Amino acid sequence: MKIGLSIWMFVPGTGGLYKHAEDLVFALNERGHDVVVMTRFSTLLPQGLEFVLIDEGDASAVRNGIEIRHLRYLKGTRLIRWLVAKTLHRPFLRSLSLKLFHLLADRSAVEMFAGCDLIHHVGQSNALVGFAAEAAARTLRIPFLVQPTCHPNQAGDDPLDHLLFQRADRLLVHTQYEANYFRSRAYALPIDVVGNGIEDRNDGDANRFRQAHRIEGPMILFLGRKEPDKGYPLLLDSFQILKRLRPDVTLVCLGPKGAEEPKPAAGVIDLGFASEQTKHDALAACTCLCVPSEGESFGLVFMEAARYGKPVVARRLPVLLELLDDGEAALLLGSATGTENHIALTADELITALLSLIDSGPLCQSLGERGRRCSEAFLWKNTVKRFEASYERSIN
Repeated sequence: MKIGLSIWMFVPGTGGLYKHAEDLVFALNERGHDVVVMTRFSTLLPQGLEFVLIDEGDASAVRNGIEIRHLRYLKGTRLIRWLVAKTLHRPFLRSLSLKLFHLLADRSAVEMFAGCDLIHHVGQSNALVGFAAEAAARTLRIPFLVQPTCHPNQAGDDPLDHLLFQRADRLLVHTQYEANYFRSRAYALPIDVVGNGIEDRNDGDANRFRQAHRIEGPMILFLGRKEPDKGYPLLLDSFQILKRLRPDVTLVCLGPKGAEEPKPAAGVIDLGFASEQTKHDALAACTCLCVPSEGESFGLVFMEAARYGKPVVARRLPVLLELLDDGEAALLLGSATGTENHIALTADELITALLSLIDSGPLCQSLGERGRRCSEAFLWKNTVKRFEASYERSIN
């Protein structure tokens, strides 16, 4: 098959969604499929209105053997771009905004996806790339599939997102929880639970990482964007209390910085962007992974930690309960607030859980072993077959 993949950014080092897209391309290529990626950005990280006002410098690129095509807008259209950006999030002007966007982008998307058997959009309505992909699919008369990565009642769950999702011929979701959520909203289109994929990898070098950063005692690892929705401020505040109780503990943070730069704190090693090898070295070196996100569509980093047999600490989110053996393969914390998919978590709860792992090797080992067993179903060799089956059903 020739598969067109669309995603608003294709910068795998900046988050799990983009890493997932890259790994999916690799897995499909290994199975003999030809994949072309259409995106707005592959090096730039736009802020605010830049998602529509600026462009990547090159029309196309090849990185790690993947062909990337940058969605280009018509030249001399800066005023139209500005109008799209300013009207998009005003409900009574949204229809106008989308019409203007289609004038900017549709021709480019059709040219990029010519010859494809189907188009698979990964993610939400960010930068409107999915709408250009859907228009191209209709012009080319090929199936349009959407992988929503929706956090119910949180990210990826606003009216613009659903406007895109409802235009799909088929949805590819990560969990049964996500599928049930769409069905509860009266989605009539086919929905396939495909999960997410992880590499069968546990080749990180713990000694190399610990020696490089002079870490001797317990090590807590945070992987992800340093933003409130990832629970980063909560973890930093909790760690300062934990550090007073256990001076030998270290917190290592890997991932892009957030909107606010945190102040330097004792015992915190902030590495920012890091290579894949550094990430795997950190996973091998850590005592546990702690990412108390407010929402997840899957939780790729938890499964990556599971391949190393490392225990994870997270909120008691429905998707994580589903994926981690009803909470038996992790320390899932917090309590429901009455709002679906919203889990309240306090610093005291987080500190208590982290102390229980730091002080108990057997607990770390048992949780890690259960997590490893859960992760088997999501190795790419298994997951890619579920994507292929959905593609074939859509074409047929």
